[in-house]
Amino acid sequence: MTNRRQLLLASAGGMASALVLPAQAQRGNAVRVCVGFPPGSGADVIARLTATRLAANGVPHVVDNRAGAGGRLAVDNVRLSPADGSTVLVTPDAMMTIYPHVYRKLNYRPLVDFRPVTTLATVPLGLAVGPAVPPEVLTIADFVKWAKANPGKASFGTSGPGTTLHFTGWMLANATGIELTHVPYRGSILAAQDMVAGQIAASVNVLGELLPFAQAGKIRILGVSSPARSRFSPDTPTFRESGLPMLESMTWFGLFLPARTPDAIVASIHAATVEGFKAPEVRDTLAKVGMEPSTLPPERFAALIKADLERWAPVVRQTGYTSDD
Repeated sequence: MTNRRQLLLASAGGMASALVLPAQAQRGNAVRVCVGFPPGSGADVIARLTATRLAANGVPHVVDNRAGAGGRLAVDNVRLSPADGSTVLVTPDAMMTIYPHVYRKLNYRPLVDFRPVTTLATVPLGLAVGPAVPPEVLTIADFVKWAKANPGKASFGTSGPGTTLHFTGWMLANATGIELTHVPYRGSILAAQDMVAGQIAASVNVLGELLPFAQAGKIRILGVSSPARSRFSPDTPTFRESGLPMLESMTWFGLFLPARTPDAIVASIHAATVEGFKAPEVRDTLAKVGMEPSTLPPERFAALIKADLERWAPVVRQTGYTSDD
């Protein structure tokens, strides 16, 4: 994990382009890029990549890792920050599209307390199995058959309860009628590692966390959630191809500003991000973690958040899962 992070950050650090930032950010102080996950995580890599691209005109951008509470600490910190372009938030989608349905006490409202600026990257989820599952299990249909024949053995690991990964696994079990035991971890890489070690049968995980193990022949990726097959795993069928269209989705990482940020600042940061993410180095850096660059305009990004909020509401409700934490 450390070597991969060093490789990614070295690649991101070598990028440069001339970008125009909002005038409010050009005051000699560092712009804070707040992210709710620790160094080395996928969100952290994207935050540092974004900071590098936006700092190319000489205004420093400093990544502020505020890990904890499943990413909520960073979200709430940016909510309370000045609305002048001096603080931005980089976050995965669950904080904005699933958490409002999961947590009874949530300090923020995604489309009220923030200005969506742009998406930054997208990545599909994958279902993989490890050595705890017989080697002849090569498809989702095979896995379902095995799970039904071995009640109690089909466990799946994720980065934690109340996440996209958790609810995708629940939908798989619900759609196929199998008993699938959720095993939450403090990080997605930990779930993948325990799957490789045979401690759990399977993992629903972001594709980038699964690819190195699959390429080493230690696990088998049975399906991906993207609308089309991923270029990073072209032989793996989509969930839709496997008869599970309800599992189709893409996890995204997005850039946000506090709610009262003026339109001019939102437009300027969006334009700077779009320009910065055109560089081939960005695509190459994201490819190392199985992601694709994506820079939707603010209005389309807001529509995506609204659609995802509506999509996940009935799923969370059907699971009955809520949290007071």
